[in-house]
Amino acid sequence: MKARILFGIFAVVALAQLSVPASMLWHRQRALSEGRAFKFKTAPVDPEDAFRGRYVALRFEEQQAPWKDKEPATNGQKVYAVIETGTNGFARIAWATAQQPTGGDYIQTHVSWVEPKGEVHLSFPFDRFYMEESLAPNAEKAYREHNRRTQQDAYAVVRVLDGLGVIENLYVGGKPIAEAARTAGK
Repeated sequence: MKARILFGIFAVVALAQLSVPASMLWHRQRALSEGRAFKFKTAPVDPEDAFRGRYVALRFEEQQAPWKDKEPATNGQKVYAVIETGTNGFARIAWATAQQPTGGDYIQTHVSWVEPKGEVHLSFPFDRFYMEESLAPNAEKAYREHNRRTQQDAYAVVRVLDGLGVIENLYVGGKPIAEAARTAGK
């Protein structure tokens, strides 16, 4: 009898621990399959910090927005960035607010800093693109070549659903980064 109770408690605790990562994975997969796709233009990153391990470190051109609330924003505050597609076909942040929008496309994020005029700079939760380790050196080279101040044709496609943004792929020179990395290695 005591062994059954202990086993039952163990089973409940084990299921609870497994449910958290399973839920996170389910939300990410749902965003990738059902979320609306937005193209975010990347911005140059210091070449020394372009890679850390097996991911590409990303920075985006569009990371600031007008603040919509009456109360001023604070550094580190959780906010919602409302996303639209600009006339150039890339994502643009229409505004940021502390209140979760009831509709439309938005990303839950945090304020990096607030400008004196009230505009907020945001820290996106998707700033790394993970990829196969063997392609990393060539991917870094291709990303740097296509993300300089003189040539900026790199962007990430991010799927957005219910406040979650998940990078679907990174493109350089119109090609997925893995394809560009294979080409750069030849």
